[in-house]
Amino acid sequence: MADKTDALLTDYYSGVIDTKILLRRSELQWQPNDDNASIKSLNKRTRPLEDMLARYETDSILHELTKQRDAIKRLETTFSEETRQIVQMHYDRRERLSWVVISLRMNLSERTCRTYQKTFKDIVAQTFNELDIAV
Repeated sequence: MADKTDALLTDYYSGVIDTKILLRRSELQWQPNDDNASIKSLNKRTRPLEDMLARYETDSILHELTKQRDAIKRLETTFSEETRQIVQMHYDRRERLSWVVISLRMNLSERTCRTYQKTFKDIVAQTFNELDIAV
């Protein structure tokens, strides 16, 4: 049975989080600016780049998505290459590999592969709880 951590890892390894970040940035980029839309000021300077960057920094959805992505990237570096490959093969839904195929590719037992994946998932869940990142 999949939980929220499984869903988050599946989104990360399948590229969904990166797509959501790009989509949110494009939404913010093309969102109309309502700052005194009906009042025209002679002294107002237009700063489209700075305004867009300010919208990126203040958007809570974009901020949460990037926190999730960056936290998983940092955690990945603490694990061995073998564990990273197993986790990637398991959670990447573009290929939909079974545990049998993963174990054959890694030349490990199926149980060992599941143990590596479970350890990674538990540490991600624990880290997200400690850092207060929404799952």
